[in-house]
Amino acid sequence: AEKRLSEEVNRVAAYLHASTEEKLLKECEQQLLANHQSALMDKEETGCRALLREEKTEDLQRMHKLFQRLPSTTTCGLQPISQIVREHIVDVGMGLVRKEEAEKDHKNYAQQLIDLHDKYLALVQGPFANNTLFQKVLKEAFEVFVNKDIGQSTTAELLSSFCDNIMKTGGDKIEGEIDTILDKIVMLFSYLSDKDMFAEFYRKQLAKRLLLNRSASDDDERSLITKLKYRCGAQFTSKLEGMLTDMNVSKDTQTNFQGFLNSSESALGMDCAVTVLTTGFWPTYKVDEVALPMELLKCVDTFTRFYESRTSHRKLKWIHNLGTCVVVGRFDAKPIDLVISTYQACILMLFNQEEAYSATDIAASTKLSMEELKKYLQTLALSKYQILTKTPKGKEIADSDSFSFNSKFTDRQRRIKMSLLVTKVSQDEKQSTKQTVDEDRKHAVEASIVRVMKARKTMPHSQLVMEVSQQLMKLFKPEPKVIKNRIESLISREYLERDKDNQGI
Repeated sequence: AEKRLSEEVNRVAAYLHASTEEKLLKECEQQLLANHQSALMDKEETGCRALLREEKTEDLQRMHKLFQRLPSTTTCGLQPISQIVREHIVDVGMGLVRKEEAEKDHKNYAQQLIDLHDKYLALVQGPFANNTLFQKVLKEAFEVFVNKDIGQSTTAELLSSFCDNIMKTGGDKIEGEIDTILDKIVMLFSYLSDKDMFAEFYRKQLAKRLLLNRSASDDDERSLITKLKYRCGAQFTSKLEGMLTDMNVSKDTQTNFQGFLNSSESALGMDCAVTVLTTGFWPTYKVDEVALPMELLKCVDTFTRFYESRTSHRKLKWIHNLGTCVVVGRFDAKPIDLVISTYQACILMLFNQEEAYSATDIAASTKLSMEELKKYLQTLALSKYQILTKTPKGKEIADSDSFSFNSKFTDRQRRIKMSLLVTKVSQDEKQSTKQTVDEDRKHAVEASIVRVMKARKTMPHSQLVMEVSQQLMKLFKPEPKVIKNRIESLISREYLERDKDNQGI
């Protein structure tokens, strides 16, 4: 076809008047391309699907170049090609989803999605000359399979975990520029319909990275938040920015606390660092009633006194399960620094008073629930680093089991990081995150309904549902049923009322 069109152009130049060229080429395009388009597209070995399957970019480029000459309609020109490209990308994407569902570990799913997007983005930008039609079908195709759940997990959750893995110290190091990877993550994020679900998972993981000092780079954290802000607006990232601000303010507070200790000559006998968080920005943590050792209680009381002397309108609530301690284990071979959680420290410091304790005694002394205590004893007595010795031996912990300090323990390192438990996202946390998101969605739907009704005063029911749905699309895809339920809830609480003559308004 290319050759014949070129021959016609040469023929016009040699024998005919220039004004006939356009009409002649149009007729050639009609006869050579338009009349045979569907046959050419559907050929088994050289059709559009075969070229996509075999990644023949030169042939695809030639096809794009020829068919963009034709007017674009549903049966002619680039539109039918774009639909075949869309179907192909959806098929490949759904194949990846099915393959991933069969796997137990979904750690690499986000990276596979990024690789797949890179591949087809290169196709759109190369052979298809960044045509807006193909950009649109790339977006539509990815939206189809990116929003499919993988087993028990949503893509939003897996993408957030992928971010967590590359942002924390000791996580998987990604080849290439981190900023480029973050751009690709935000591009995938833009295809998610549950953007609020991603935000909530990301917020919980960011909180753990910051509080447990696991964040590899503050600049990278800010960079991703800025990219999300650009994509979804300031309200979407306000809590994440507030968390980073809190960490900076806490550093200043810590410096002032150190000055307070020096001036009041209060000796704590240890280094103490406290992070003060603003309730609204951070995930909700349960305030625990753990019984702290005297040494830690002294730190708590001193900091409370310092903080209350500086501000009179704020009340401190202590969340010990996110704290970390460094304690020195004086073993027979050599002393070793142990980096552990506050709960693990509460358990170990009991052994300064007695040689051995049963699990029941430890629970009574620390006021930890038996279920939680067993998890921490597992890390101290049955893990890689056995700081405590369990009697009788065995992998399960019973209430009557006895624990004693293992003075024979030794290790090549002078400083050991124990498993902190809180670094991992538990199944309960996943469940509570989903519940939090569902609750927030109800409030977002109600706020949107009230906003629309304040502006319109009266409105047909179906139109209200449609407008609220469009307003919330940026954050999540609300079910019409949920919107209807919230409208009924607002009517029952007398925020809205139905028209007396027409129940549909």
